[in-house]
Amino acid sequence: MKRCLMAFGLIALIAFFGSCSKDDGAAVVPPRDYTVQYASEKDSIEKYLKNHYIVSVDADFNPVFATITDAGTQTSIWDQTVYPLKNKVVTSTNAANNVLYTVYYLTFNQGVGNAPTRGDNVLISYNGMTFDGVSFENTPFPTASFSLGETIEGWQNIIPKFNAGTYVDVPNNPNPATYQDYGAGVMWLPSGLAYYNSPNSSLISAYESLMFTFKLYKAEFVDSDGDGLLNKDEVGWDGDLTSIDTDGDGIYNYLDTDDDGDGYLTATEITIPGTGTGTNNPAQYYSFADIPTCSSGTKRHLDATCHN
Repeated sequence: MKRCLMAFGLIALIAFFGSCSKDDGAAVVPPRDYTVQYASEKDSIEKYLKNHYIVSVDADFNPVFATITDAGTQTSIWDQTVYPLKNKVVTSTNAANNVLYTVYYLTFNQGVGNAPTRGDNVLISYNGMTFDGVSFENTPFPTASFSLGETIEGWQNIIPKFNAGTYVDVPNNPNPATYQDYGAGVMWLPSGLAYYNSPNSSLISAYESLMFTFKLYKAEFVDSDGDGLLNKDEVGWDGDLTSIDTDGDGIYNYLDTDDDGDGYLTATEITIPGTGTGTNNPAQYYSFADIPTCSSGTKRHLDATCHN
């Protein structure tokens, strides 16, 4: 999955691997203006939502959509209230792509476990489809977790709105372990938050809006920069990793080993005194809530004038 949903920072530097190799997809075409392109796609996405309805959602949260043929009995995705249509306004991390995107999505089940940030590891089953129902990538039985930060940007913005499930393995039961109460939904993505002019499959076109159904089985909090703080403690309230770059060096805190740029590693500044020295005395770190604050009221690893 991480191969086929690689996040595209710079279009010209995209690398394709395995089943998503360059030979499998359509030829790269020159990029269009992001604003003009999104205006067209937003209209198409909203027309889809207003002209299609939810036929069914089964017990495993697999939806079926169809074109409305009887407006008197079939309520559009846009207007139905069983699974109220939601949206999130997002921006890209690509400086050239400065559009405010409205991403529409439905929540079939919220989930009960952890909600990941875009830098955490996730175990997800999913089906990527075109608006005419062609499945270009389907992983119904995932076997390995991957970093959400390595997926397309639409995923990084919407998956953190859901919670993982609960792992269930009944002793002495011959049936395989399962997940229950997991987050499940569907998102409709404009190409500017997906593959834009470089589709990953010959089944989709350049500049094509896409939809993904998904189930979030597991979310694992990680510490990407090894500074002693989990990514979830170095991001904004909505799991938006782009929101915090304390020292303004262009490296977001969850990837920055010196968050305030004072020359002292974050790991050093949050080490509990008396640990990390001598034999059999590994470093122990303050939890985020317990990190000492400076006179400014700011935690010391985020204040360049105050350090350990």
